[in-house]
Amino acid sequence: MPAGFGFVVNDRDEILLIQRGYGKNKGKWSLPGGNQDRGESLRRTAIRETREETGVSMGSVRLYYKGGNHRVEVWRGKRKGGHLKIQKSECLDAKWFQKDMLPADENLAFGPDKIALKNWASENPGSRRVHYPRSKMDRAGFALVVNDENEILLVRREHGRRKGKWSIPGGKPKSGESRQDAATRETHKATGIRFDSHRLYYENRHQAKIWIGKPKRSRISASSSQLNDNAAWFPIDRLPGDDSLAFAIDVRTIEKWANENRASRHPSYR
Repeated sequence: MPAGFGFVVNDRDEILLIQRGYGKNKGKWSLPGGNQDRGESLRRTAIRETREETGVSMGSVRLYYKGGNHRVEVWRGKRKGGHLKIQKSECLDAKWFQKDMLPADENLAFGPDKIALKNWASENPGSRRVHYPRSKMDRAGFALVVNDENEILLVRREHGRRKGKWSIPGGKPKSGESRQDAATRETHKATGIRFDSHRLYYENRHQAKIWIGKPKRSRISASSSQLNDNAAWFPIDRLPGDDSLAFAIDVRTIEKWANENRASRHPSYR
């Protein structure tokens, strides 16, 4: 059945995507859209479905992409009103994505999503495609551990498609455990270091909370020999580049840390 999708851009040049709530692509991101109603143009379908799924109204609409069989159309427009209101029967989430945090193809549900975002990225300098975990991480807690030499602690992932990539330590809480306690426990489990969290450092409501703090024993902070094999301290002038990091939350956290430490640079650790 013919389908129409909305490619909505707001005043900050952010793009609106939904996280699908059913089917084989559940958990993946997509442009809002759906099947054409009887007697309806695909332009009208894109506008209607966008409003129904996200609560956002789209104006100044023009055709952005048409599928080879002419049964799928992506219509691009500006946000002209409305506020995010998720259609819970079909969507897990809806979110505005900045151009430097666009989902990679592996996180997108359909071919038109991939083509439209690829076209947008090529048209907008500074765009970046990053990996988002397939499942939501709303309740996850992570640790940005900083030692006395102002180095940060990262772990190398051992399994899955992100094997070999670097990440801040952390994970999901156990039953009855807070996210802050999960960050402390997972850090010790992954690195052997006991983490003393000082304050909440960064929060992304779609993914996680990150606490910043010091190792509990200062002698450990100066010795890489105390770490597990898949953990390492990184000085501010040797932070991993985006292509060496596992998830979007790692990119955002390390980017924030780098901006606060002006001597930082981002080499690649593939």
